[in-house]
Amino acid sequence: MAATRYRRFLKLCEEWPVDASKWGRDLGSHLRGRVAQAFREGENTQVANPEDCDQMYESLVRIHTNYHKNKIT
Repeated sequence: MAATRYRRFLKLCEEWPVDASKWGRDLGSHLRGRVAQAFREGENTQVANPEDCDQMYESLVRIHTNYHKNKIT
């Protein structure tokens, strides 16, 4: 199951743009660093708390897709 989580995070990283003008404070590059740190062993990484991992992924997807901006009130 960790392999699926890892692939989902990688796909999100690929879709997330990197702004070179925001060196050191760009969310896309920070996200890539955190994913690399969290999944040091790639697909073989054991996720300590899968629920928190899934919640973090869903939150990042909502930020990436502007969920709340596009939400119809």
